[in-house]
Amino acid sequence: MKIICKKSNLVKAVSTVSKAVPSKTTMPILECILIDASKGIIKLTANDTELGIDTIIEGNIVEKGIVALD
Repeated sequence: MKIICKKSNLVKAVSTVSKAVPSKTTMPILECILIDASKGIIKLTANDTELGIDTIIEGNIVEKGIVALD
């Protein structure tokens, strides 16, 4: 995956979705933020099984892909 976007947009989106990332969990995947650039939009998602937050940012997708980052 390769995307090009404004740093300020990415920081704001990460800050928004990180509110749904639990500090401690028995499921390590819940500590990640999912970045999905596979369908023509850049979407960031976080979930703690009770609360899910996703947001879309503007940018260019050079190579499509999906990645989960802590």
